[in-house]
Amino acid sequence: MSDEKSLVFYEQPLNERVRSFLRLDFLFRQAAHTLGGESRWDSRATLGSIVDILEVLARTDLKTELLKELERHQTVLARLRRSAAVDQQRLESILERLAGYQEQLHADMRALGQDLKDHEFLASIRQRATVPGGSCDFDLPSYHHWLQQPPQVREAELRTWLETLEGVRAPVELLVRLIRESSSPTEEMAEAGFFQRSLDPSGGFQLIRVGLPRDAHYFAEISAGKHRFTVRFLEPQGADRPRPVAEGVPFRLCCCAI
Repeated sequence: MSDEKSLVFYEQPLNERVRSFLRLDFLFRQAAHTLGGESRWDSRATLGSIVDILEVLARTDLKTELLKELERHQTVLARLRRSAAVDQQRLESILERLAGYQEQLHADMRALGQDLKDHEFLASIRQRATVPGGSCDFDLPSYHHWLQQPPQVREAELRTWLETLEGVRAPVELLVRLIRESSSPTEEMAEAGFFQRSLDPSGGFQLIRVGLPRDAHYFAEISAGKHRFTVRFLEPQGADRPRPVAEGVPFRLCCCAI
C-alpha cells in the first residue's frame, strides 16, 4: 500500500481516557490552525476551540488520567533500555519529557485550566455555548466588542489563553503520538467490505487505526469492544444512507498498544 503520508486514517479509541486525549489533541490542533487568521471569524473559531477544551477538562478528572498515563508510559518504555534495537538517545529524551510533564502536573495543585475557568469573559461565552447561535452579537455585547479589536490584539490575547493550557496540550500531544506509533502496521484485506478480529483483553490495546488511500471512494466505520473489533467499509450515497462496499478492500491496520 502507499506511503503512510498518502493515507487517511480512521481511528477508534478503546477506552474513555484515550477518547478524551484524542478530542483534546484535535481541539488544540484546530485552535493552532485558526489562531493566525486575522478575520473575526478566525478569532471566533479559535475561541470556540478554547471553550470546547475547557468543556472537555470539566467533564472528567483529566489531571488524574494524565498522571496515570504518564506514569504507565514511563514504566513500559523504561523496560526498553535493555533492548539493543532501540535508539537509546531518543528513548531517554522521551522518558525525560514524560517525567517532566508528570512533575509539572504534580507541582500545580489547581485543576487543569482553572485560570480560564475563572475568567469572567470566557465564562460568559461558555455559558452561551450550549445555545445554538448563543454567541451572536446581540447575546454577548462584550464578545461583540472584543471582536472589534485589531487582529494583533485579539491574537495576542488568544495566545495568552492557549499558553495557560500548555500544561495540558504538551503531554496530551506526546501521549497521543506515542500511542499512535506503538503499533507495527499490517496490510489486511476486508472481504466484501467487512473485517473482524479478536482482541486479547490483557494486551493493553488502546486505539484501532485503519489507513486508506486519500482517493478511496469509501470510508471505514470501526466498532470495538473489549474482546473484538469490526471494520465496515461504506460508500457515501449523497443524501441517502451509505452503501456497504461489496468488493474486497485492502487497508492498513494498526492495533495500538503500549
